[in-house]
Amino acid sequence: MMMTKLQPYRILYLLAFLLVLTSCDSGDIVENDTEQESNGYTVRMNAIVSGMAALSDKYTLALATFKANDNYALTVYSIPSTSADNAEVSIVASNITSDVSTVELVVTNRLRQRVISLASINMADYAAATDTIRMNVGTVEVGMTGIIQQHVFNASCIQCHGGNGGNGAADLNLTEGHALANLKDVASTRKEGTFRIVSGNAGQSLLHRILAEGGEDILHYNHTEVLTSQFKNDAPAVRTFIDDWINSMKKDE
Repeated sequence: MMMTKLQPYRILYLLAFLLVLTSCDSGDIVENDTEQESNGYTVRMNAIVSGMAALSDKYTLALATFKANDNYALTVYSIPSTSADNAEVSIVASNITSDVSTVELVVTNRLRQRVISLASINMADYAAATDTIRMNVGTVEVGMTGIIQQHVFNASCIQCHGGNGGNGAADLNLTEGHALANLKDVASTRKEGTFRIVSGNAGQSLLHRILAEGGEDILHYNHTEVLTSQFKNDAPAVRTFIDDWINSMKKDE
């Protein structure tokens, strides 16, 4: 008789046990879905970094991901500012989602906004990739003077200023090895009473004035368009970067 009275409790115990098993199964399904969503592309960037100590602490050198038409980084993998000169750097960006347009070795400001991209890959070119994507950059100069030389002067200025031999327009040679000596505390040959760069004072520098909005008519050539045509939406951040470079200069160095 006692066995008969205990049977309903056994049935309840069995039902409770089955509910626990069902709950565990459901948990496994959710966990698998989450794991699948976390999968994505992986990019390994290798570079030899030179001049890290000459990059202002207002800026970060990083491997970063960007969506199309967005100059604010989606993810940022910072390179330590204490990296030794000519140090070999290897950084892995993982779980890169399909909405990422580019992966870039880039200088960003404190808002994670792109300032100047030093190297970039287009993720559309690797849509079928299943293994780690290799991004080998080689040696890259990341000091402020080196960045401006390589990515502003060499890219947009030396065609008129020294690239074809001689000093170029306005007796101004902006080629590598000559630019700083032709700019820093040197009087303008086109705008009387002004200096091309006034060490430590961007606002008083002619370079700042001709690149800023509203400076289109200061000289006979519209230099403002030089930045906007090359850097598009990043142009304001590049102007600020150039200003910070000028403000960091010391007259006797």
